[in-house]
Amino acid sequence: MTIAREIRALVRRLGGTSICDNCLTDRLRLSVPSQANAVTRSLAAEAGYERRRDVCGQCGKLRTIVRSCSGTD
Repeated sequence: MTIAREIRALVRRLGGTSICDNCLTDRLRLSVPSQANAVTRSLAAEAGYERRRDVCGQCGKLRTIVRSCSGTD
């Protein structure tokens, strides 16, 4: 599975709970946060995802997060 697919799958499994690039990096054991950053930037352009500055639902820190969302959020 590619890094992008792993990140997309994890974000979907979280069901709308936010996650920052650092937590994605730790959770998926990526070598550097920039790997997660590149993928989350591209997810932000897709329907069903949003990326913004907010509190991470995993670590509780104010960071740029990504989350899955529906059209009704």
